[in-house]
Amino acid sequence: MGRRILHLRFGLPADCDAELPERLRRLLEDITPRVQMIEPDMAVLDLTGAIPYWKLLLGLRGCGVTLLKGASLGAGR
Repeated sequence: MGRRILHLRFGLPADCDAELPERLRRLLEDITPRVQMIEPDMAVLDLTGAIPYWKLLLGLRGCGVTLLKGASLGAGR
């Protein structure tokens, strides 16, 4: 299995709180501890190690969610 990398771009308002990016980082670290913020409005998450955990968690809770193999998400520049 290859690496699973998620690129996020946030639509932050021009007048947002200066601490908002730090709060977003802490929120993303609830998904995976491997978060890199790319200031001011982007983040990269390495989901590779987190996917088995989320599959197990979703399976135990009986959710009908399937994680797609080979899916690629990007910022789209």
